[in-house]
Amino acid sequence: MAQPVTDKELLRLQIQAYEFYAGLIGRAVVSGAHDAKMPRWDEQRAIEYRELAEQLRRQLAELEATSPAETTSGQS
Repeated sequence: MAQPVTDKELLRLQIQAYEFYAGLIGRAVVSGAHDAKMPRWDEQRAIEYRELAEQLRRQLAELEATSPAETTSGQS
């Protein structure tokens, strides 16, 4: 049976996802791909994703500071 994902692991995965999409959007905008039909992809969206990733990094740092032991996501 699979091990449950910890809160820290979940935050790290979310950070990676937002950074990936921010980079992808950034490259698409710089390369001129924004002329294609991608109405929701613009430089502002990439900035928003980077800001979300930064917020998650702060949450992760707070979590690591308050509970150095791994905690399981979804358990109280």
